[in-house]
Amino acid sequence: LWGFGTDFTSQKWLSLDPCGILCVSLSISIHLFALFALGFTMISHYLLSQILYALLYVPFSALALASLFMATTTDPGAVPMGARPIPANLASESDSIVTERDTVRGGLRRRRGIRRCRKCNDNYKPPRAHHDSVTGRCVVKMDHYCPWVCNAVGIMNHKFFILFILYTFLTAIVSLALILIKFIRCGISVQSSNNVSQDVNKTLQYVVDSYYEEHQQQHQQYANMFLNSGEQTKPGCDAMMNSDSMIIFTLLVIVTILFFFFTCCMLIEQGEAVDTNMSKIARMKTRAGLSNADEYRPVATEFNEVFGGEHPTLSWHWFLPLPVRFPEWARDNVLGYEYNSTFPPVPYQEPSDDTDTESVASRGSSVSLGRMSVTSDRDLGDVESDIENVYVGGGVTVDQDSSSVKKRSTTASIT
Repeated sequence: LWGFGTDFTSQKWLSLDPCGILCVSLSISIHLFALFALGFTMISHYLLSQILYALLYVPFSALALASLFMATTTDPGAVPMGARPIPANLASESDSIVTERDTVRGGLRRRRGIRRCRKCNDNYKPPRAHHDSVTGRCVVKMDHYCPWVCNAVGIMNHKFFILFILYTFLTAIVSLALILIKFIRCGISVQSSNNVSQDVNKTLQYVVDSYYEEHQQQHQQYANMFLNSGEQTKPGCDAMMNSDSMIIFTLLVIVTILFFFFTCCMLIEQGEAVDTNMSKIARMKTRAGLSNADEYRPVATEFNEVFGGEHPTLSWHWFLPLPVRFPEWARDNVLGYEYNSTFPPVPYQEPSDDTDTESVASRGSSVSLGRMSVTSDRDLGDVESDIENVYVGGGVTVDQDSSSVKKRSTTASIT
């Protein structure tokens, strides 16, 4: 639709999930409702409320809406079609053991090769990426899918999600302050002034009855002006007696309290992501023992992976909904893949190596894995086995009858 979408051919990123569109529309509507409701019912005829509204609430609300827009329309870190492993990690990833579903025989099988996502047409899947079923893409450092921003939360828009929560929380605090000021000024003060006015009324009534008995009817009009003066509400408080205003006031109180507690809990939960530089999915897998913590550790300590920048400490750009920038030397390592526009839009295929293929067939191999180099020399005449090579997504599965090997000489050197 007009180039918007989340698939590999979309020109502009935007999730078209119906539930997400409904929720993000509700998010915008609630912010706009609170903005105008406070402006028309909570701050009239009182300078302190007007100052809090203009200097705090309006900027916080604008920053919350801007952060929501960025969180919704920013690519969360989806892996593009044709992405490749980082050359420095290609050898180790190619020789890693990958567990995948066997679509032919059923069940799971283990093979040697780089990680691929079956749901993304066997596109390369970086180590810290997870597949999001709503957007249909693998997202680097995916935290979760949030319907309130209508997008997956990943490495490139996690900052905007946190800012949206933060500024919504701050608007809720200011809104509660304005509501409390209005209640104290127009509720408690009016009640206390009515008590005082009763004493004043008795005194004025005595004066009227004593000194103006002969002209009581004429001067009663003047006395009534004093008698009723204490019962008049303060400027801006008469709207509280209006039924429509009371409905708006009640809705505003309910929405403010709900969003205050909701965003407070979310900020506490997201604080761990900022502190550990790990997404929610990574933390859950690590705690459950499904993954090694080293697999999801930050690639560098010179900056924060949620907010970007050049330093790991708190900085002014953390609080503005500006695009996340990483140092050029670390960008590919943070994303976990290599890509540019010249790469063909097809799943990356591992380079074929005739030497390696021949060595696998003859059971004599030289393998470099990370920092380990293993060389195996065997008497080919003593090997009697059936070798089945199956190419699956760039990997090679080798089944060998190990009982047929009669003689083996292995030399291993660790560099």
